[in-house]
Parts: sequence; structure tokens; C-alpha cells
Amino acid sequence: MGSSKKIIVEVDGSSLPEDVAATFSAYPEDKRVRLLELRSLILDCAQRLFGPSSFTETLKWGEPSYRPLPKHDGTSVRLHWKPKFGNQVGLFVHCQTTLIADMRALYGDELSFEGNRCLWVPSNGDYPRDAVEHFVAEAFRYGKKA
Repeated sequence: MGSSKKIIVEVDGSSLPEDVAATFSAYPEDKRVRLLELRSLILDCAQRLFGPSSFTETLKWGEPSYRPLPKHDGTSVRLHWKPKFGNQVGLFVHCQTTLIADMRALYGDELSFEGNRCLWVPSNGDYPRDAVEHFVAEAFRYGKKA
């Protein structure tokens, strides 16, 4: 089995795999800024929960995707924007989890959701960071046995 070497590039002072960096670079500037803020929140959360180098950063369906490494349970969190989303960006999780329903019950007045797979964050202005961070932490711990 051959090994492939990932090329890491700098974007806004942070190292990303080349394909992920190219995806972020393709977003309009205001969306890219918010998506990179959310990326930072996701990485901080993963490191707090599991320690350094405890997650993978890849593209899944052409979208930046973050998941705890195999030794951890959890589900992926994907970041994405496209024109039909308007002035919001999405954090997407697997549609067969209960994460969106759980977060809607807790934060239905603070956050916006779509179906059973997306949490919306405005692309500009303030958002409830603590609630979004809780969502990411729950995704990364999803399915973990107590």
C-alpha cells in the first residue's frame, strides 16, 4: 500500500491540508472568514476534548470535514456555504444522528436548524458561540459510552 503525502498550506495563519485550503479559498470573503472562525472553534473543541492531533481534517462531499480520530467515537462535522444559503453558513452532521433534535430542544430560541442535519450560523455579526461549541462537542462525543 503506497503512502500519500498531504501538502499543508497556511491560510490565515493556520495550517490546512492543500485540498481543504483550496475549498476555503473558493468561498466569498465574508463566508470564508466566518467558516474559518468556525474551523478554529471546531479545532479548539477537539483539542480540549481529546488532546493535540486528535482529529482528522479532510474533504467530505467537497466540504471541509472534521472528525475525532478512530480511537474516539463521534460523528463528523462539515462546514459549507453555497449561494442558496444566503447570509448563513452551515455546520452539517450525519442525518441519522439525534444531534439536531437534541440541540433544537436546548437552543431552539438561540439557533437556527434545518431538518435533522444542519445548524445555521449567520455569516456576519454575532452568534451564540457557547451553543455552537456545545453542538460540536456533542457531535465529537456522539455515541460514546458513558
